Amino acid sequence: MSLLTTSIFASHVQRTIGVGFHNVGSGGVLRASNTEVVKNVEAHYGARCGHIPLNAEKTCVLVPAPTADIQAHLAYLSQLVGKDIRAITAEELRRERSQAAPALVVPYINVPEAEEQIQTYLGAQSWGLPGQMVTILKNKAHFHQLLDELDLDGFRVPDYRIVNVVDLTNEALDFLDAIEQMLKKASLMHYPLGMMIRTAESDGNYGCRLLYEKGTSVMLVPSGAVKPTRCTSWHEALVTAQNHLATTMNQEKEARVVISRLLKLVDSPGMSVVIMGGQIESLRWNGQLQDTGSKACVGTSTYRPKDPYVAYLQRDYEDQAVAFFETLLRKTAQRCGIDFSTLQGVANLDLMLAGPLERQLQKKRGQKPAHYIAECNPRWTNYTDAIMTVIGVNRQEQSISSMRTVIQEGIATMDKYHFPVEIDPREVRDCIFQRDDRLKCEGTRVICRMLDNPMGLIFAGDLERGQQEVAAIVRQLGQKRP
Repeated sequence: MSLLTTSIFASHVQRTIGVGFHNVGSGGVLRASNTEVVKNVEAHYGARCGHIPLNAEKTCVLVPAPTADIQAHLAYLSQLVGKDIRAITAEELRRERSQAAPALVVPYINVPEAEEQIQTYLGAQSWGLPGQMVTILKNKAHFHQLLDELDLDGFRVPDYRIVNVVDLTNEALDFLDAIEQMLKKASLMHYPLGMMIRTAESDGNYGCRLLYEKGTSVMLVPSGAVKPTRCTSWHEALVTAQNHLATTMNQEKEARVVISRLLKLVDSPGMSVVIMGGQIESLRWNGQLQDTGSKACVGTSTYRPKDPYVAYLQRDYEDQAVAFFETLLRKTAQRCGIDFSTLQGVANLDLMLAGPLERQLQKKRGQKPAHYIAECNPRWTNYTDAIMTVIGVNRQEQSISSMRTVIQEGIATMDKYHFPVEIDPREVRDCIFQRDDRLKCEGTRVICRMLDNPMGLIFAGDLERGQQEVAAIVRQLGQKRP
């Protein structure tokens, strides 16, 4: 059987239990954030879990407690995939463990904390890149230092500084002065002036601040929000950013922040890969939906270049990006003393494509032409998790080949689909289920991902048709209200 058509969760023995573990909060994606940030993220994204190994005899989702809402949503997913998916707690999983065929637990991110919990406490096998590699690639301070040390061709990180959050204001002002001097030397003082500030363990734009000049003001955009705060000076903006960031962090675990120069870009696609059998298979670039004025990703999609120039960049640099990522992953494994042929997992790079003005700046600085890396996500992403959900509801093998088919046929996600507050989200989900049952005959799927308002949605196949159907559902439900 070809690697491309083999289940990415395949094993030499039949798994009795396969478990999805959506650890987006503490002990996972936001392991160094404070409890309030973790609570808010888990409230919206906690129910999302498409990375469930459906080839096991019994399939589960690991949860802190099986609430009525969780049970109802898993019942909805079970109907879609044609297989019972039940909620399971850590204690229940411990009692069910088997030495002959340990449960396979697939966390959203296999950080060392999750790896230890799964392997030692639960007596199960964890799926994903080893925790040691994940820490190096996930932590933005470690990652920026790693790329500088490896000095790989083709892509680089923007100019940056790593500082303790308590020193942020003074260090950022000094960094700003260095940027201005660099632009003056390059005779490009009209280049937009700004910086992105992210905590070392920030993720999904939680724990970041975007600052940029606009006229005589400095605009401050917190944690991917659309509406900026107008400040009268850089000092005021940086003090505000410093205070805000400090409140999102657990400084006992990680107190560093990364300050990066804001770039003039033409696009910022993501790129995911699957690692198995000693090979890396690319899922190519994907689109990232961003609200105007924000850098936060609020949705993802099959990549569609927005103009001929970006299409040219995709043709010229997509393969280079894959080769770059493979070299990065191999060298990181080597640095950790890990045999690359033993790895299995998914990983993602967020790319930043330099625009003509940034290319001009590179030339004036005597630098080789290059595009940029924003961050590495050594985990599932909004995009890859959604792809796995679509594969599941289409009753297909959870393979690389199936993932590529979903992408080719079209997929888009929307994290926060708003509708009137008087409409019950459960009614919306019920209507989506009925509408999806009719649409699937035409190859189009509409899936409720997070039961909330705003709601998380996945569209596959005819994306425009799917979005029109959801809009019609909301209109019809709204008309029923007095």
